[in-house]
Amino acid sequence: MRYSPEALTAFVETVAAGSFSAAARRLRKSQSTISTSIANLEADLGFELFDRSARHPVLTAQGEQVLGYVQSILAASARLDELAVSLT
Repeated sequence: MRYSPEALTAFVETVAAGSFSAAARRLRKSQSTISTSIANLEADLGFELFDRSARHPVLTAQGEQVLGYVQSILAASARLDELAVSLT
């Protein structure tokens, strides 16, 4: 399964920012773009990452488990970008 880097980034930023709208501001995207990216990621994974019943989204148990993996993926991607730049 392939996951969009934008969706992975939206997920991590939403956790860090505490809301979809704050993540959208940080990423300079619309709130609906962030929400849709995360909804698509949840559909790809087959489970919800956030409990949306509260005022602010709260990570589900599955979301907590996924977060570390997603952070590692994004960090590895950044390192790959740095390597590519250094090799050119």
